[in-house]
Amino acid sequence: MDVPAPAAGWRRYRRTGIAVVAVAIVGIVVAFFVGITGLFANPVKGTNSNGTTTLQGAWEPYQCGSGSCEGYVQAGARSVFVRFPNSCPTPVRDSQITVIGRLAPDLGNASYRATGCGRPA
Repeated sequence: MDVPAPAAGWRRYRRTGIAVVAVAIVGIVVAFFVGITGLFANPVKGTNSNGTTTLQGAWEPYQCGSGSCEGYVQAGARSVFVRFPNSCPTPVRDSQITVIGRLAPDLGNASYRATGCGRPA
């Protein structure tokens, strides 16, 4: 019994399929890495020697008007609440900012009072 050789087209599809699967696996690994990195990002970058804290991330306003502004600084899946002094201009939504602030437990958990106006990161 003679078995016919596989068609040339079959080999081409098989190689293309292997390449597609390899690219898909790389894509999944990259997406997993980006997702995990985003989950563990933290807007609190460090505590300074004078007791202030450096916050860095994207600005999301909560309530701004009549001279004062408060909102959230977000990095990945975490955010902290920040209240700016009355003299500060309102930061642009989704802009990356750096804020120096002091912990303010009277405003709530993970809340800070900015010691000055935020600056672009």
